[in-house]
Amino acid sequence: MNIIEKNLKERISQFEINWEMNPFPHAIIDNFLPPEIFTKIINGLNHIDSFQDVKKKFQSHVEFNKNVYGDSDLNELAKLPIDILGGSNVKEIFGKFLNGQKLISLCDWPDYGGYYPFHSMIPGGVLGAHVDHSHSRDGDLHVANSIFYVSPKWKESWGGETILFNHIGTKAMKKVVPAPNRLILFIHSSSSFHGVNTIFSPAGVKRSTYYMDYYIPEKELSHVYTALKNKGCKNLVYSFHGTSFVPFFPLGVKSFKIKFIFMKSTYPYLGVFLKYMIVRFLLNNQFGRNLRKIKYMFKKKRKLN
Repeated sequence: MNIIEKNLKERISQFEINWEMNPFPHAIIDNFLPPEIFTKIINGLNHIDSFQDVKKKFQSHVEFNKNVYGDSDLNELAKLPIDILGGSNVKEIFGKFLNGQKLISLCDWPDYGGYYPFHSMIPGGVLGAHVDHSHSRDGDLHVANSIFYVSPKWKESWGGETILFNHIGTKAMKKVVPAPNRLILFIHSSSSFHGVNTIFSPAGVKRSTYYMDYYIPEKELSHVYTALKNKGCKNLVYSFHGTSFVPFFPLGVKSFKIKFIFMKSTYPYLGVFLKYMIVRFLLNNQFGRNLRKIKYMFKKKRKLN
């Protein structure tokens, strides 16, 4: 792994990484890994259908035809993207953009902090507009994401693009095709809505990805704010919330259907989204932190009892 990281560091130094600010800061790196390594990784994923370590399956209209996997079925090479995304090289890319800010990744915690970095979606799949959880279980602030696309091939006509939405998740602003060996990096906040467009790939062709989250101690948020403001990005918002989807407009306002109002699966998402809206627009971040402390106090008290 050290040799791979060293070689990758040299490879990254040759990339011209262009950050775009709208709708929120993001960068795309094509041909991220050397072709021979990428080929070995996708060969290690040839038998996804036989993987037993499925942690979650999603079948609602907001999250459809998506599986999230643990890493027990992944061989050493198939685990490599997780280590790379969570390792020093990708952290340094973000750190350079954020004026030297040091980041924590899921790989820095046992069991990835309770999350699962390998995902797969099948034809018909969709992932509605959402913002991810704002904090780790230990209270660190979620400030960045990466997504690495590992389907052996992908045609633009198959859809499945990563969509970057406007600050309230109602309008698609940019679509990123999940091209093989492509890496997308983006700054995460309470206003960085993203999702996955409907997949139209042929039967048996999966959209497979690795993802990684990055965090900072919340006391260092002012440094991140300053770095982003100096780059002309002034509209990012940070508050306290869980992963929150836009329940009636999964792919923007134009995707609304009357039937969504009457579907039972809508209402769990609606409850979470309303809490998100209250915290984001009516309460401040400090209030959310205080609520979190109270919540942990009650949990600790229950364990002691």
